[in-house]
Amino acid sequence: MIPREKREVQILETLKLKGWLSTKEIADHFGVAFDTARRDVLHLTATGQAIRVHGGVMITQGDEVPEFLNRKRILSPVKASMAKIAATYIHPGKLYFIGSSTTLVQVCDLLGAIDATIVTHGIDNAEHLMENQLPRVELLGGMVDRINRYTSSLDTLIRLNDFVFDGVFIGVSRITDEGDITVMGKADAAILRKAVQRGKKIVLVTQNYKFTTKKTSPYVVTNCQQVDVLVTDKSLDPKYMKYFRDSVVFRTIGNN
Repeated sequence: MIPREKREVQILETLKLKGWLSTKEIADHFGVAFDTARRDVLHLTATGQAIRVHGGVMITQGDEVPEFLNRKRILSPVKASMAKIAATYIHPGKLYFIGSSTTLVQVCDLLGAIDATIVTHGIDNAEHLMENQLPRVELLGGMVDRINRYTSSLDTLIRLNDFVFDGVFIGVSRITDEGDITVMGKADAAILRKAVQRGKKIVLVTQNYKFTTKKTSPYVVTNCQQVDVLVTDKSLDPKYMKYFRDSVVFRTIGNN
């Protein structure tokens, strides 16, 4: 039987051509049980790589990463599990920066009892953090990106020089073949890049498929060589592990 990872790559390639596949078509094509094909569909949709529809799966829009609010509506148990791991790196009495991503919003949901300070430019991060008395939260100001739900300004970049973060948590749209961590927005990248420069520990929270996706994501935040902790959904292929320093800590779901 073809391994699940290779089946998923082929399913995504076929979706680019056809736009939609039924679960039965997937089962017949790979010669696997219907339940196996259904689990493939569930994994692709849970990780945001495709959209589940009645009887099958359809492609996300073109080569673009879905808008933040659309991604936020996808209830992903994979992202929830990654968020639980990432939250273990936030401790009382410390100062953290949390970037804008749908998985990192779920990290914010888990911090209600921690007496720490969170700095963020993510609107949804701040909204979720304010549902509890702790941690303290500082929302950086500036122009609002309504689609991707963050604020940005030149003043924000200057303001970040005042901080030394105990930890910086970042998401990613894509990781390039050179190991560069990229996002879709130029302003978002500039803020994340500055936060990384001001951080003692860099925690990258991303799903495994971001290493292979070809979706458009042109702005570089940093390189994998600067990452101290990688939180992801499954073990990396050895060729991607080489992007990181030997000292990096790899944390995966089910292997904590």
